Parts: sequence; structure tokens; C-alpha cells
Amino acid sequence: AYTIGNLLIQGLSFITLPIYTRVMSQEDYGNYNLYSSWVGIFSIFLGLQISGSFSIAKIKYEDKFKEYIASSTTIATIVFVVFSSISLIFHKNIEKILGFSTGILMFILIQGYLTHLQSSLSQYYIQTQETKKQLILSFFMSFGNVVLSLLFLCTLKNDFLARILGGIVPGVVVGIIFLLFIYKSSTVILDVTFIKFILLTSIPLVFHILGHNLLNQLDRIMIGKYMTSSEVAIYSFGYSLGSIVSIALMSMNTAWIPWFFEEKKRGNIDLIKKYKERYLMVGVFLTIGFLSIFPELVLIMGGSSYKSSRDFIVLIVISYFIMFLYTFPVNIQFYYENTRYIPIGTLLAAVINYVLNFVLIPIQGIYGAAVATVISYISLLIFHHIIAKIK
Repeated sequence: AYTIGNLLIQGLSFITLPIYTRVMSQEDYGNYNLYSSWVGIFSIFLGLQISGSFSIAKIKYEDKFKEYIASSTTIATIVFVVFSSISLIFHKNIEKILGFSTGILMFILIQGYLTHLQSSLSQYYIQTQETKKQLILSFFMSFGNVVLSLLFLCTLKNDFLARILGGIVPGVVVGIIFLLFIYKSSTVILDVTFIKFILLTSIPLVFHILGHNLLNQLDRIMIGKYMTSSEVAIYSFGYSLGSIVSIALMSMNTAWIPWFFEEKKRGNIDLIKKYKERYLMVGVFLTIGFLSIFPELVLIMGGSSYKSSRDFIVLIVISYFIMFLYTFPVNIQFYYENTRYIPIGTLLAAVINYVLNFVLIPIQGIYGAAVATVISYISLLIFHHIIAKIK
């Protein structure tokens, strides 16, 4: 139910893709995707990836779960204030790296923090298995983003700013709701007894998720550096089109994790093996199904301006499937609270990604970036399989 509902909600953004590609210029579309890439990277540090520890905390601190979330939110808010202050002090240096103005930097910082709050509320609903509330939250964020983005695109002259505001406004609403809910329902604002566990569990995830974001975003950032915003737009379109596979596979994983942890805790190994095989086969079926129809989708969703993306979308979809396979060893690492070693494999894959992008993009352009992504994700899967065996 969660997977199907999440697919329908995420499909809202997928359906509106042809509107964005036709209403926005390739330059604005490319710049917005670069902006989103930086938001993803900044949000890692602004929230310390604390929401990623909720699955473990639900088991370890089941009776004080809300107090744990309240404490973790307080720590994340403190980090946000400190990190933002430092960023604004050195804004001129950061502007050179980002290629955006101080105003856009402020939007990146705000949306990065809001992303953490939304992720925290989402993880809370997932861990407490409140499926309906999770779907409502996802629907509000997705539907609100689409509606407001289209509204701002029709009323504002700056399409780049319109898309930014379309994503920030729903995030502000959800962020306020989450803060009011968690601090009202918790007996504490900050319980210092949680701090050590939060930091030991979450800080390794910062480097783990950073590695993932570099894997996902570094190609776009480097295409923007070596090529133009138009090439960023074409590459981002290909990624967005292939993302329907990722949405399906990662939604299944989100629903799988709480069940897997619970059955693993009970020692139901045979039951896990039985459903693991079915789970894997569904992933294979969805991936092959998409590969059979994507050429037609390119023309429908992007038109002739984006038809060159057909040359590399197969590689992007293969990368998403490899990412799905990688969740199997990583889930094992999370279960055994073995998060210290998670970043190692991810960062090694990110380094490989950077080197390959550095070599291949100047030679093969956006196709080279797609090749680099596939090789990097294969490395990621191998590294984490080895780490899970070591556990």
C-alpha cells in the first residue's frame, strides 16, 4: 500500500515533467537542477542525517522515541544555525564554488534545513508504521510543489526563482507542523543522554549520504563546469525520466526495512529468505518493464529538444537497479548498528565517480557522465557487500 501510494504521489512530479521542459528554457531548467544538487549536498550537513538513525532508535529507545526525535531535532537546529552563520560569513568564497549569488545561497541553506525537518517527520511516520499520515505528507509536499511551481511560473518573470519558491513554501509549512508536533508531544527539548548515541550513529551517515549525493549530483555539477546549463538540463531530464524506476525501487525498500528489522529481530530467517526472493524479482520486473518503453517516453515528456537523452537513459536505469541491489547489504549494516563502516564504501565509490567524470566528460560529454555513474554504482555495490560480510 505504501509503495503504490508513494508511486502515485511521486508520479505527480513525473507527469509535470513535460510542462517544465516546455515552459522553462533549458538554461533555467539546468540552473534549477544545479540548485537542487547543491540543496541535496548542503542538507546533509545541516541536518547531520540524524533522521537516518530513527530506525535504530525506534528499537533501542522505543519507550522514549518522541523524546529522542525532539532531542535530535534540537541538535540539528543548532547545527543549522552555526553552519548557516559560517556560510554567510564566507559567502564570497562559497559563491565562487556554487556559481550562485548570496540570495540563492540563503535559499539553499533554508531549503536544506527544511529538507531535514520533512525527512524527520517522514521517518517518524515510517517507523511508527502510520502509513496514511506518511502518504498525506508525501502528497502535500509533492502536490504543493507542483501547484505552487506552476503558479509562480505563470506569475513571475524569473522561472528559476519560481521553481525555487515552489519547493520552499510547502517545506516551510511541513517544517512548522513538525516542530510544533514533536515539541508538544515530547516531555523534553533536549535530553543529553541521547547526544552520544545520536552523534555516533549519525555522523558516519553524513559521510555515507555525502558519498551518495556526490554519486548522484557530482556529474551534473561537473557537466555545468565543463559544459553549459543546456547540457545540464538534458542530463537532468534523463535522470528525472529514469527516476520513476528509482522511486518504485526505493519505495519498496522504505516499506521493506521496518518489516525486515522486525523479522530479523524475531529470528525468522526462513521467512525473510522467502520474501527476499519475491522482493528481488519485483525489482527486476519493474526495471525491465521501464527499459522497454523509455524511448517513447522521451519524446512524450521532453519533446525534440531532449531526444538526445535516449543515448544514455539505459545507463541511468541500470545505475538505479544497481542502487537497489546495494540496499540489501546496507540494510544488514543498519540492523547491526554497523554504521561506522558505511561511509567507507560510499566515499570510495564517490572518488571513483569524480575521477571518471573528470576523464570522461571532456571526452564524451553527458554520455561519459552516465558511463561514470554505472561504473561507480557497481563499485558501490561491491564495497558494501564486502563491508556487510565483515560486520
